[in-house]
Amino acid sequence: MSEELVNIFNILLGISMVIGPVLGYFDQIKKFRETKSSSGYSLDTTGILLVSSIIRVYFWIGKKFDTVLLYQSLLMISVQLILLYECLKFRYPILPTSNRRWFWNWYTYKSYLIFLIALIGMLGIFQLIFYEQEWFIETLGYLSLGIESTVPMPQAYKNFKRHSVSGFSKWIILTWVGGDSFKTFYYIYTHAPLQFILCGIVQLSVDFVIVFQTVVYGRKMREIFGLNDTRWYNNRPSSYSSLETV
Repeated sequence: MSEELVNIFNILLGISMVIGPVLGYFDQIKKFRETKSSSGYSLDTTGILLVSSIIRVYFWIGKKFDTVLLYQSLLMISVQLILLYECLKFRYPILPTSNRRWFWNWYTYKSYLIFLIALIGMLGIFQLIFYEQEWFIETLGYLSLGIESTVPMPQAYKNFKRHSVSGFSKWIILTWVGGDSFKTFYYIYTHAPLQFILCGIVQLSVDFVIVFQTVVYGRKMREIFGLNDTRWYNNRPSSYSSLETV
């Protein structure tokens, strides 16, 4: 293969790595708008992606590895902020009970932005203090990729708890499986830090759990096993926007 073809291949590979991981989330936004509900999507997934991507940016600043992975993180942050807005817009009321989980389950979009800005500021301070310390940079890497590796887990748990995958975009799971397979190959191909490869393997394992759930919790299989996910929908309020000031 000529050097020119190799360069073209690497450019296309890089573009795929940047754009590919976010494509499924646009379909999820479309599903929110069509169904007027975000009940089938785990908000924790967006939280994990935002936090891990922000930490990864600081990891890149300290280690200066493949620039493509920096662009991927920045695009993921942008898309997840849009997804978060849409998810909250079509979310139904959070009951103010004493046993309600408060972290990453706030009432308004502003609250999430405040948390993310505080996280960025705190990491910036630590970066200024420990920027020459290799242990700190490596810790950022393991922290970022360790958090990112759990991305599919909240959705898998939510599917299991509801005995259903309704409301969750099938395009996301397709992009997760295809994207995580591609990412793992890319990490190995470009000799990315070990944290990236381990992250890809863990994510792929959980992706296949969700694929299994998609089969088991499909309409025909639910009928066979007597699974029903309609109770919540029958009792939900007619309209609500959690973006309103509380």
